[in-house]
Amino acid sequence: MGETRVNLRRARELLAERGDVVDQSTLSRYVTKYADDLNPIRDGRETTIDFETLVLHRHENINRAASAPSSAPASVSISKGRANEAALNIRAQRQMRELEIAERIGALTPTREVRAAAAEAMSALRNAFALALNDSAAVIANVCGVEPRVVRPHLKAFEKKGLDAFARALVVAELEPDDA
Repeated sequence: MGETRVNLRRARELLAERGDVVDQSTLSRYVTKYADDLNPIRDGRETTIDFETLVLHRHENINRAASAPSSAPASVSISKGRANEAALNIRAQRQMRELEIAERIGALTPTREVRAAAAEAMSALRNAFALALNDSAAVIANVCGVEPRVVRPHLKAFEKKGLDAFARALVVAELEPDDA
């Protein structure tokens, strides 16, 4: 496949014939931005590029996928599909790297550790309530003028209902998908 080098004005005209309408200044900025891929050559005041390389690059460029014409040939849509697939692959790789970095710096907590910490927190909360229950029963009984044994079952029922509701809320929160 031989190179067909054209100046930017002619490249714009040829692109327009193919349905890819672009301003001269926009094309110039595009060629400058992707100079490593397009290999433009300055010839005096004009810049020349390989037209087929430009066409292929513009069709595969994921950054202009939304602005591409709808009358593009089938081969272009295949190229776009590949470009979109490549973009998704790049995004997935970037997310994996971010997760690896977060894990290395300790900004990521494994789910099993969170579950273990929640279980420990529930146990500590139950123990704290159990210790406070007798003292609270004595204080309430003294204020109300009754025996602590009369107040204690009501406080235990209160404690059980509260802790059960809290445990249910933890389970529901664990089952819901994480939006973050």
